[in-house]
Amino acid sequence: MEIIWKDFPEKWDDNSSVSSLNLKIPSWPLTNNLFIEGDNYPVLKKLEKNFTGKINLIYIDPPYNTGNAFTYNDKFNSKADSHSAWLSFIFRRLSCAKNLLSDDGCIFIAIDQSELYVLKLLCDKIFGEKNFVNDFMWLHGKGKKDQWSRTLQQHTLCYAKNKSSLKPFNDTIQTQWATKNADNDPRGNWFSGSISFTEKRSNPEHKNYFTITSPSGISWTRQWLCTKDEMNALLKENKIYFGSAPDYDKVPRRKIFNNQTEIIIPQNIIDCTESTKNAAIHLEKLLGKKNIFDNPKPVSLISHLIKITQLKKDSVIMDFFAGSGTTFESVASVNKEDNGSRKCILIQKPEIPKKDIPFKTISELCWQRILKNAEDYNLPKPDKISLSE
Repeated sequence: MEIIWKDFPEKWDDNSSVSSLNLKIPSWPLTNNLFIEGDNYPVLKKLEKNFTGKINLIYIDPPYNTGNAFTYNDKFNSKADSHSAWLSFIFRRLSCAKNLLSDDGCIFIAIDQSELYVLKLLCDKIFGEKNFVNDFMWLHGKGKKDQWSRTLQQHTLCYAKNKSSLKPFNDTIQTQWATKNADNDPRGNWFSGSISFTEKRSNPEHKNYFTITSPSGISWTRQWLCTKDEMNALLKENKIYFGSAPDYDKVPRRKIFNNQTEIIIPQNIIDCTESTKNAAIHLEKLLGKKNIFDNPKPVSLISHLIKITQLKKDSVIMDFFAGSGTTFESVASVNKEDNGSRKCILIQKPEIPKKDIPFKTISELCWQRILKNAEDYNLPKPDKISLSE
């Protein structure tokens, strides 16, 4: 199959047409959450004027290539195969996203297997292979099955604008798996974790290169995974294990007890969040209506992605395929948890739902959820802008 990246004429390719659109562009810095109702491509092009290099994190769940026509204003050659049409559709939007991202920012793109591999190639082209972070695979329930297998995961490709400027990701866990107590510590069971580089891998010029001494007088000089002050505190609290008495001759390791919060490198398998079914139930309870939206993302999923990035607490987060508005609630939830002041920009086209739901358009559903979330989280009413042609 020949993949054509952007060789199709489109209504919005004419920059003069985009510039003439009636869209009041918000100024920087963003002082309130913002919802924009309209086709996301011309909106993104307009936002580039004031927001290039300003968006810290983007999460999108774009329409997957199901073979159906898009509801957006992309005018593709009728002879285009579905892969090329879908890639052209997403190419121009991701190109705008790259421009909008800050140098230390990143984007998460939810996708199923139908376009995963060609999307990966496309993102390598736009963002650069070196800026690929990982595919964070979300285990979202019982999954889809056929005669040969059951697919349990949905993919979430993550790319940095500039990986050398992207802060390392981390996650937190509650330890629960210690079953032994080698030194009869009165605090209970513990397991040991590495707290140093080997002597061969240690950098003598590093600020954490120093010497500690075991109770039997054995000196250990190497690069540690903590500062000297932090090490002294661990030694004082008897949280460094040198092996059993009286020799104390083992490589020092950190004692980690059950029910202790630890910072770890995030796994790319996400199994700590709710399912789409849970998310649908939550949305129905939130808005007091049934059969609202197919397969909404759970708040816990997007909240997890926001938290592991370790971006600053006043970051600006964007979702230009806003759907049911989960990203807004996720941002509000994380802000409440860590007293942050992150702002959110959501863009959603006023598309007609493909099934009968109690809202005229998807954008109306999204806006009603935003208003309810703002009320529940005691936030100012977000600004709303409608794109008129």
